[in-house]
Amino acid sequence: MNNKTFTVKGFVQIYSGNQMDNNEVNPIVKKSYKVLAVEGVHEHKGKPEIELNYLDSYYEIINTKKNGEFQIDLKPGIYTFFILKGDKVYLNNFDGLGNFSHIEVKENLENIIIKDVKNSYF
Repeated sequence: MNNKTFTVKGFVQIYSGNQMDNNEVNPIVKKSYKVLAVEGVHEHKGKPEIELNYLDSYYEIINTKKNGEFQIDLKPGIYTFFILKGDKVYLNNFDGLGNFSHIEVKENLENIIIKDVKNSYF
């Protein structure tokens, strides 16, 4: 059995308020967040939030640093990364086919960005 893992590094970026001129607006990161790395591709059903208990796949919870940075070692496969918010998971990024955006882990990855724009307007 292959036990090879790859390192995935990324950031959570939180945005709030008017984002009309996003060239001058910086993300707000003031605390540590919880990120879920969930195996597989997951349907969004038209919403950026779903109940945590809706996920029927294996997942790992990652605590970010206060600057939003996270790192995890994962086995090869397809993963969807969510921000954990209470009993719901959030990702406002979609693949255009009815699913949340996901990535294939088959090598080390850096600069995965997960944006929280829930309290923003464009």
